[in-house]
Amino acid sequence: MKPYPTPPEGLLVVTAPPILTLTLDRPQRRNALTDDIVLALIDTLEAASADEEIRTVLLNATGDNFCSGFDLAGRTGDGTRPRPGSISRRMPYLVNRLIPVMLEVQVPIVCAVRGWAVGLGLSLVLASDFAVAADDARLRAPFTAMGITPDSGTSWLLPRLAGVARAKGMLMLGEEVSGAEAAEWGLIHRAVPPDRVDAEVAVLADRLASSATVAVGLTKTLVQRGRERSLETHMSEEAFAMELSSRSADFQEWAASREEGRPPDFTGH
Repeated sequence: MKPYPTPPEGLLVVTAPPILTLTLDRPQRRNALTDDIVLALIDTLEAASADEEIRTVLLNATGDNFCSGFDLAGRTGDGTRPRPGSISRRMPYLVNRLIPVMLEVQVPIVCAVRGWAVGLGLSLVLASDFAVAADDARLRAPFTAMGITPDSGTSWLLPRLAGVARAKGMLMLGEEVSGAEAAEWGLIHRAVPPDRVDAEVAVLADRLASSATVAVGLTKTLVQRGRERSLETHMSEEAFAMELSSRSADFQEWAASREEGRPPDFTGH
């Protein structure tokens, strides 16, 4: 098993192959993220992507809320207001790395959402491959209400997932969206009653962890990169991915299971 970085206070990491669980653990701050937590998420996701034993990442949070974004109040350490420009200077090596890593790692990410998902917390949800939210969860991008512009990729992700008109409502007017509405809009995979969130994400994580990992990871990459490519270029990439996946042990296992009349037993290779 590949060694993982020691998590900072406020982040719990449980490695139980084939699933890695990341838990935001600052319920007293609505799981607002610190610099150390963001950096640890980046390092841990990159380590998980390189770990052949990990086939799924589960992202969740303790308490009644998923994540209220960056902990701006904790940035100065003394409760004073952030200095002008201090936020934007930190973006390149914090959030501007985290969201692309979530989108680019081939290991699938399942996300459990309850209560508030705000700002960067919303971006974590949008960048996950399969987000399951309580139907009464509350998703919001409050940037303009704070006098600042969007960060953490929200102005890139929202229009692509929900369309420009709905994205403008959330980004420019700060409109709040429930978990049920988020599912209807295509922002998340599914909305369920609050007491069903854990069960739903467990089923999804187990299903992905027992799937043909090479094919699933390559498919994630195809879907992500296909947003910006021409059809011709994308179909060439599909052909290349097909060649790679057809050489995998899991494809050979599928072929053998079909001949033998049994379910395939994928190993993730």
